[in-house]
Amino acid sequence: MPDSTTIPEVCTPYHTYDIEYVAKVLSTDIEKGLNSQQVIERFQEYGSNQISGNGGVSPWKVLFRQIANALTIVLVAAMAIAFSAKDWVEGAVIGVVIVTNASIGFFQEYRAEKTMDSLRKMSSPTSRVIRDGNLVHIPTTNLVPGDLLLFENGDVVGGDARLIEQFNLEVDEALLTGESLPVPKYHCH
Repeated sequence: MPDSTTIPEVCTPYHTYDIEYVAKVLSTDIEKGLNSQQVIERFQEYGSNQISGNGGVSPWKVLFRQIANALTIVLVAAMAIAFSAKDWVEGAVIGVVIVTNASIGFFQEYRAEKTMDSLRKMSSPTSRVIRDGNLVHIPTTNLVPGDLLLFENGDVVGGDARLIEQFNLEVDEALLTGESLPVPKYHCH
């Protein structure tokens, strides 16, 4: 474990560290949560807790991105050269590769965009947090790193969280992972 003065890199998952260490790095009191000044400073530094991107998925934009990429442009040039050289078979094969590549890419990207759109729509409008030692309901967009979140049955989790305490917690991750059954979650000391 790193020493207590080292702040973990953003890519390092907080679940790999002790709860006390994470609380210290985030300057969070595990009993009282963040104070008002910390919330203001973190909101100014990190901004609103929202999934980026504009709402709605345009199939035309997704298709355009698939067609207007460097690989497709190179393949179109190769196909044009093959057809200009009257090599019909090679030109047709390259054309099939272009269509196949664009189709597979389109369907994968379109599904991913639809999933992100669903996540944006599904996000919880409010969250229960402990701030200044009090339980408060806030808009989920106002969550900041270090907030102490409280969950009950059926709640939608409004942001990434490190578990401090749990009892029989299972999370439905179907939208993210495709897992058909809820996944048990545990915290480690």
